[in-house]
This record gives sequence, structure tokens and C-alpha cells, in this order.
Amino acid sequence: MQEKILITGANGFIGGYLVDEAISQGLDVFAGVRKESNHVSLKEKKLQVIYIDFDDEASLVDLMQNYKFDYIIHNAGITKSPDKNQFHEVNVNLLVKLTKAIQKSGVTLRKFVYISSLAAYGPADHQPGKTIAEDSIPKPVTEYGRSKLAAERYLKEKTQLPYIIIRPTAVYGPKDKEFLSVFQMVMNRINLQPGLKTQYLTLIFIKDLAGVILKATLSPYTKTAYFINDGSLYSSDHFVRIIKRTLNKKTLNIKVPLFLVKIITFIMENFSKLIGEYSILNTDKVHELEARYWNCDASKVSTELNYAIQYTLEEGVKETADWYQTHKWI
Repeated sequence: MQEKILITGANGFIGGYLVDEAISQGLDVFAGVRKESNHVSLKEKKLQVIYIDFDDEASLVDLMQNYKFDYIIHNAGITKSPDKNQFHEVNVNLLVKLTKAIQKSGVTLRKFVYISSLAAYGPADHQPGKTIAEDSIPKPVTEYGRSKLAAERYLKEKTQLPYIIIRPTAVYGPKDKEFLSVFQMVMNRINLQPGLKTQYLTLIFIKDLAGVILKATLSPYTKTAYFINDGSLYSSDHFVRIIKRTLNKKTLNIKVPLFLVKIITFIMENFSKLIGEYSILNTDKVHELEARYWNCDASKVSTELNYAIQYTLEEGVKETADWYQTHKWI
């Protein structure tokens, strides 16, 4: 009999790849989505779509008792919002409601996997070796990061679930919208760089991330966490150079001092509030840009899970760019 896995947020960027990886691993996949969400992308896949109402505890308990999942990957959450309180409402409270329902149902899971973020620990500027490690003290600099850290702490301190926490660094790949603007700028022959100092970051290609997560899910390990990156530290300039080479584009390079970025951010944020919209350039984004090192030690992935990263940065960027161009995103 196939083992059952529930993946929440299955219609999102990371969720869609988790679904594909779980199917390829021979699991019986259940895609958890909100009824009002757009989940057209799941219709052609070999899975069952389940509508989840996190506000209805009775239905959540029934869901657990009826399906008796072996594994749950809780991927549902938000990365941006004009309302700071919404980060806690979604990223923390959905986890609380789901875990309470699991425990109340009496069902025994083999693994509960929570998709957190490097943002929960913050940048490594003040860490030894400019690297976030397992024993580092978390210092998130954004509301998103603080909400992820709060969810992690609840899972570890308030539940008895056999959990694994996954903390990916910046994720890129086909269908991603976060790095899309960088590819678009390069296509328009512009390289706009916020800040005069070089920023160093770690990255992970989406297919490698999905592979690591499923490897951790099916592993014998519990009550542990993994930082995820591709094993290299890149300058932001290097990342852009790879995109330029892949797209065969030369760019006008413009560096904008951070003090000017802050002024522009203040204007954009306040204007966005007036018209009821979300500003892509916001205070949290400035805090991310101010940090010099977004680096973490992901060696446990290879030493404990025996997972070897499949994609180099060049290969990942090429596959991403090809997809963007095929689908007319750039």
C-alpha cells in the first residue's frame, strides 16, 4: 500500500515542486489547498486535491482521522503582506491550528515537516565566520522571519510531533516570481544594484530544494532541522553576471546608495498605504538589503541525508531563463 502524504500550500511555487517530487517517489499525494485558491496547475497531476479550512477545527480533525496520513509537509504560508499582523496570523496560527487538530485526532504521523526559512535566523553579519549554524542565536530582521521563528518555536516546544524543520535560503527556478524582476531587468539591459557594498548570499534551485525536503521527509530522522543551500556563497554581482551570460545581454550597471533606497522606500510605502496596495520596496526589504551576509551551514544535508546537490548555479539559471522565455515572462 502506498504511503500517504499531505502537502499544504500545494498550489504555490515550492508546493508545486514538492507535489511533483512526492509523486516521483511513489507516494499517494494529497494536495491541500484553500477552496477559493487557484489550483488549476494541480488538475493534470496524479494526486487528490483536498480543500482545507484551517478555521474549522472539527473538519481538520475529521480530515486527519479519515485519511490517516503517514506524512504531512506544511508548506502553506505567506512571504509578503502590507499588514504586519498577517504574517503571524498565517505563518504561525495556521501551524498551531493544524498541529492541534493532528494531536486531537489521535492519528500517529511518521513525520511532520515544516517549511521555514533562513529568514527565521536572519543574516550572518554578526555570526562567527559570517555563517549561520545550528547553534546560532536567531536574529530575524523582518516580520516574515520573526513569524517563521515563532512557528518553529511553537512546533518544538508545544507539540509532541515527530517534526523536521526545513530552512531554505533564497529559492529560484522556473515559475518563481521573486527573482523574476532581476531577469527582467537584465533583459532590458539594466542592472540596478541597491547599496554600494557587495552583498553575499546563498541560493538553492527549486528542484534541489524539493529533493532535499522529500529526502528528509522519508529519512529516519526527527526533531531536527536543516538549513538548505547549494553549498556555495555568491556575491550578488556574480549572480547577475550568470544571468547576463545566460541571456547574452550587456547591462547598464547602476548602484543606488542605501540612504537613497530608504528615502524611496519611505515614499513608496506611504503612497501604497494611501491607495491600499502592497509596496514591493518596503522596510523589511531594506533590512534584507542592509545585511551583507545571507550565509548558512548546510553541510548536514550531505553528511546526514546523503543528498548531493544536482544543479550548479549556471545550470539552474539556464533552466529558469529558458522557462521564463518559453512562457513569455521575459
